[in-house]
Amino acid sequence: MNQPKLFEGLKSNTIVTVAGVGYRDSIPAKDADVGWPMGVGRRPDGDLIVADIRAHRIWRIDQDGILHAFAGDGVPGVSGDGGPAINARVYTPHDFCLDKEGNLFFSELGARGPDEGANTIRRIDYKTGIITRVVGAGVMGRGGDGGPALGAEFDTTTGVAVDAEGNIFVCGKWDSNVRRVDAKTGIIETFAGQNTRYYPLEQGLSRPYSGANYTFAGFHGDGGPASKAAFGFPEHLAFDSNGDLYVCDNGNNRIRKINMRTGTITTVFGTGQAASNGDGGPAVEASTHTPDAIFIDCHDNLYVGEVGGFRVRKVAAQTGIVTTLAGTGIPGWGEEGTPGSETKCNPIESGIWADPDGTVFYSDSSGRLRRIDPQTGIVTTILGGDSIRDGGSSTEAFLSCPRGICVGPDGHIYFADMQSDRIRAIDPVTGIIRTVAGSGGRAYGGDNGPATEAYFLNPYDVSVDRSGRIVIADTLNGRVRRVDENGMIHTVAGTGESADRGDGGPATGAGLTVVWSVTHGPDEDIYLGDAAGRIRKIKAGTGHISTVAGIGIQGYTGDGGPATEARIGSPSALRFDARGNLYFSDLIHHVVRRVDTEGVITTVVGCGEAGFSPDGTPALEAQLHKPLGLAVTGDGGVYFSDSRNNRVRRVAADGTLQTVAGSDTPGDAGDGGPATEASLNEPHGLCFYGEDILLICDHYNSRIKAVKLPKP
Repeated sequence: MNQPKLFEGLKSNTIVTVAGVGYRDSIPAKDADVGWPMGVGRRPDGDLIVADIRAHRIWRIDQDGILHAFAGDGVPGVSGDGGPAINARVYTPHDFCLDKEGNLFFSELGARGPDEGANTIRRIDYKTGIITRVVGAGVMGRGGDGGPALGAEFDTTTGVAVDAEGNIFVCGKWDSNVRRVDAKTGIIETFAGQNTRYYPLEQGLSRPYSGANYTFAGFHGDGGPASKAAFGFPEHLAFDSNGDLYVCDNGNNRIRKINMRTGTITTVFGTGQAASNGDGGPAVEASTHTPDAIFIDCHDNLYVGEVGGFRVRKVAAQTGIVTTLAGTGIPGWGEEGTPGSETKCNPIESGIWADPDGTVFYSDSSGRLRRIDPQTGIVTTILGGDSIRDGGSSTEAFLSCPRGICVGPDGHIYFADMQSDRIRAIDPVTGIIRTVAGSGGRAYGGDNGPATEAYFLNPYDVSVDRSGRIVIADTLNGRVRRVDENGMIHTVAGTGESADRGDGGPATGAGLTVVWSVTHGPDEDIYLGDAAGRIRKIKAGTGHISTVAGIGIQGYTGDGGPATEARIGSPSALRFDARGNLYFSDLIHHVVRRVDTEGVITTVVGCGEAGFSPDGTPALEAQLHKPLGLAVTGDGGVYFSDSRNNRVRRVAADGTLQTVAGSDTPGDAGDGGPATEASLNEPHGLCFYGEDILLICDHYNSRIKAVKLPKP
C-alpha cells in the first residue's frame, strides 16, 4: 500500500497525530475543542468555571472569552491535594457549587477502580488556588455516617451544595439520599432519604438490601420529614435565598424542596410523569422528564435541565409558572444563532447557570457550553466551537474520546467518536474527515433512515465488511446497528432491553447488555463482545445469534477447554488473524485470550492480575491494566493497549512484552519523535493501516495517532 498524504514523512518507530486538534488553552473559548462540559458557574471575579468530565479538567473562561486551564492536567487521577489545583489530577469532575467566599466545591463522579479513588468532593480555595479533599474516602460503598466526612464512602457523588453556614450537602445518585457534613465538626450524617445498603452476590454483583433504617430507591414522603422520604436517584442540589434546599429527584421526575426550618419535603415541579409538558401553567401541575441539572438564581427563579426532555426550563419565582427556554424535545446538535424555542438540545446533565441579568448558560452533552441571550432568546456557543470541522483536514477536526477504529475495504479509516455520538471516516489520500453515521443527537433513533441523521449513545466500536457496510456498537443503547450500501441505518441486534438472552433466534430480538466491541469474521459473520460475559455471533445468512465464548457469568476460567464453557469478563476488543482464530482483550481480568478454529480458548497475554510489568516480561506472566484495544497481524502477532499503563505493547518473537508506543509519563506529548518516548492518555482502539502503520485511539487526548513499525 502506497504511503498516502496522511502519513507523509512518518518515519520508522516515530509517532504523529493524524486526527484531532487535542485540548488547548490560552485561545478563544469558542474556538477550543473540549471534552464534555458539565457543571458551570461564575466566580466573584466574573470568570466562568466549567467542569469537563471527559478532559479531566476544570476550565476557566475569562471576561475576554479566553480559555484557561484551572484545575487538572488532563490525566485522569486523584492527586495533588494541598497544592495548586492547576497541578493536581482530577477524575471526571461533574457538578460544582461556589460558597459565599467564592471557594469552589466539585464532585468527582465514579471511581477508576477499587483502590483508585474518586467519589469525593474536593475544594479549590478562591484566593490561593489550593485544592483539598473535603468529603469522601475515595472508596466505593455507603458507610461512614456518624464519623469524619473524609472517611465516608459513596457509590457516587453527583451533586454538591454549600449553605450559608458552610455545611456541605452531597447527593449520591445510586445512594438515593442526601448527606450533610457539619461545618464545625466535619461529621457526616444522612440528612434526607434513608440510607441504602448493598450486599454482595456471586461474581461481585450486588443488589439492594432492605431492613431497619434502610430502604429501596422510590418515591414517598411528601408533606412529611425529609429524613423519612424516599428518592429515586437524586442528581443535584441547590439552595434558594431562604436557605431551603432543592433536590433534583431524577428518577421520580420531580424537583423537591426541603424546608430547612421545618424539615418538611414537598414537590415544587413535576407530577412524576416522564414527560416534558405543562408550559404556561403551574410547575406543580407540569411534567419534567428526568431532570438532571438545577440552578436557582439570585431572584429565586428555578432553572432545570432535562435529560429525557432535551430542554432547559424555568420556573418563575413570583408566579410558579413554567416555561421552556431552550430545546424542542428532539435531541440533536443545536444550530448556532437560533432562538431557544427552535434549538435542539442533547441531554442536559448538571450544567446550568443564570446571571442576575437573566443570561443563562447550559451544557448539553454536545461538547459545548451555550448561552441564551436574555433579551432575544438567541442561543450561541461560547465554549467548544460551532462545528466539529467535518470536510476539512483531520488534524484540524474536533474529536471527542475516539474509541474503536478499523480500516475499510476502500482504504478509509473509520472510528467511533464516542462522546460526539458519531462514526467518522478519514480518507488517507486527502486527509479529509467526514461523518458517516450519527447526527450528534444523544439518544436512540433514526432506523431505516439516513445514517447521518441517526442518534447514538456512546458508540464504542466500528467494523466494515467487504461490501462497505458499517457495523456499529451502539453501546449504551444496547444494540448493534448497520449502515447499508445506500447509507441507510438499521438495527441488526438488540432490543434496547439490558438482558442476556436470545441465542438461537433472530439477533434483533436478543437481549444485550453493554456491547463493547464488534468485528467481522472470515465469513462476514458479525461478532460482538458483551459485558455480560459473552462473545456472540450474528450469522450473515440468517441473522440469528449464538454464543461463541462465555457462559454469561463474568469470570476468568476455562483455558484449554471449549470457549462456550469458559467464563470471560468484558470483551473490550475483538480481532481475527488470517487463520480464523479469534482474539479478544478482557478489560476486567487484564488478559488477552484466543479462541481457535476448534473453539478452544487459551490465554495469550497476561496473568490475570492488574498492574505493570516491564518490557522483557514473559507475556503469560505479565500484569496488564485494562487492555482496551487490540490489533492482530495475519500470522497472529498480538498488539494491545495497556490502557491504564498508558502504553501500546506487543508480544515479541521471543514471547515477551515489548512497548511500541507510550512511556512512564502519561499526557499528550512527543509527536514527531520516538514512539516509546511519547506520552499517551489511556489509549483504546488499535488497527493496522497496511502492514507497518499502527493506528491508536488516544482516548483522553481526543486524538488518533500513528506509529510506523520497523519492518521485521
